[in-house]
Amino acid sequence: MNEEINTCSWYDPSCALQWMQAEMTAFSIWVYDSILSGLALLMESIPIPDFLLNSSSFTIPQSVAWAASPFQLEVGLAIIVSAYTARFILRRIPGIG
Repeated sequence: MNEEINTCSWYDPSCALQWMQAEMTAFSIWVYDSILSGLALLMESIPIPDFLLNSSSFTIPQSVAWAASPFQLEVGLAIIVSAYTARFILRRIPGIG
């Protein structure tokens, strides 16, 4: 069988441009990963406030929990809080907010 070897010639600019595009893509993924890792490290280094450590857990009555369970309030509230948090963080970025 005759297999074609994928090598570039010195006079083939398209091959060099494909290599450059692949390298730029890899570099941008590395930068994105570095930014997200730094953001995660920053979030992990924020201490928990004292008023949250000393607060008692919040409980709702059983009748209210039974009526609210079909509406999946836990999931809905988690989505809303994460959306507001993401909006707050994105508004702080100079180019986006």
